Amino acid sequence: MVNKVRRYDIDWLRVLALGLLVIYHIAVIFQPWAHYIYFIQSERPIEIIWLLMGLINIWRIPLLFIISGMGVCFAIGRRDWKGLLKDRTKRILLPLIFGSFCIVPIHNHIYQKFNQLEHAYWPNPGHLWFLNNIFIYVLLLCPVFFYIKKNPNNILFRSLKMAMKFPGLLYLFTIPFIIEAELVSPEHFSNYANTAHGFWLGLLAFCTGFIFISIGDEFWYAVEKLKIFSLVIAISLFLVRMILFQSEGHLFLIVVESWSWLFTVFGFGATYLNRSSGTLRYLSQAVYPVYILHMIFMNLGAFMILTQPIRIDMVTQVFHIEAGSPAQEAGLLAGDQITNAEALKSVKNSNVLLSVHREETILEITIAPRDGYTGAHLSPIPLFVPMFAPSDISAFRAFIDLILVIIITFAGSLLCYEFIIKRVKWLSPFFGLKIK
Repeated sequence: MVNKVRRYDIDWLRVLALGLLVIYHIAVIFQPWAHYIYFIQSERPIEIIWLLMGLINIWRIPLLFIISGMGVCFAIGRRDWKGLLKDRTKRILLPLIFGSFCIVPIHNHIYQKFNQLEHAYWPNPGHLWFLNNIFIYVLLLCPVFFYIKKNPNNILFRSLKMAMKFPGLLYLFTIPFIIEAELVSPEHFSNYANTAHGFWLGLLAFCTGFIFISIGDEFWYAVEKLKIFSLVIAISLFLVRMILFQSEGHLFLIVVESWSWLFTVFGFGATYLNRSSGTLRYLSQAVYPVYILHMIFMNLGAFMILTQPIRIDMVTQVFHIEAGSPAQEAGLLAGDQITNAEALKSVKNSNVLLSVHREETILEITIAPRDGYTGAHLSPIPLFVPMFAPSDISAFRAFIDLILVIIITFAGSLLCYEFIIKRVKWLSPFFGLKIK
């Protein structure tokens, strides 16, 4: 069913996918909305770097799920279903549990310390959320995958192999993703973490990666031939999205752009990266532990380099406003941040004066509830908004801070991997490594 020859380009792309996630997280720190997702926030934003993040944002997570599906396809070639579940438990579930209880709370503590918040131990998957998805996909699809293993020449795969003679037909793989996006209709396509859109897109990408490997060499020949065409399509749609839609746009076009980047990445990877090297052997082992650790050193670097806020305002985010509701009539908008939202809890018909943050403006908005109904849907968890003292930090200084945080993040994670994780044998499995 599967070509047994190891594909080094997949190993390189796995390093690329996890490395991009690290860079992405560091870039978030230097955005004015970092506090929305409970990241340390820089006093001086560098919004220009989000142009690059906007380019990779729509395909970085799909790439990770595709590669995970590819890995499972290779793994079942030499394992039965029990062996596969045992292997994925060690490689995915164990690091997820360990990270949720031991790694994520550490970087949360640094975040709380930076923002002068009271410390709270809060185990959660954090940046490891996608491991939970992958493990669920393996459990759900295990029977299907092993059926395919026993029936490798089924009519679907025979048809797909024939279709690969016409590389443009690779775009047929976008159809399920277009349907998913239209049915789920996410507010932002790149909202993957802990969302229905992220789960279903991840499931489709995981299955697609399995199918690509199952097709065999025909897929790799097709994607190599398609790479220039897909690159032109990707760049064109990216420019349309940025110029006309300010990074969002129609879901159909975003899906086609996303897959154009993915075909480009796989095509150029197959052409130039399918070869072994000492660097690849080292990075392919190090990248998983580095990713698991990086949030600790990223927050530590930010704590050391960046200016702390003078205070933190606790606000409640407005998620949605119902049409014709008292909240809409009062002028409240989705995205507003309310500093005294508790005033709405016990009011039935009395007017309520709310203090509202809207971008850089503070407003006072009066709502007249009807029997306690306001029509405003609020976040269940408050936001912690950092407030900084007046400063004249330059854009150049902010870029230096960004570079320093990047250096500290990668250097700290790699040194921890090299001198602790590799040498403390009982610790290695918690970071997805095999004990040698």
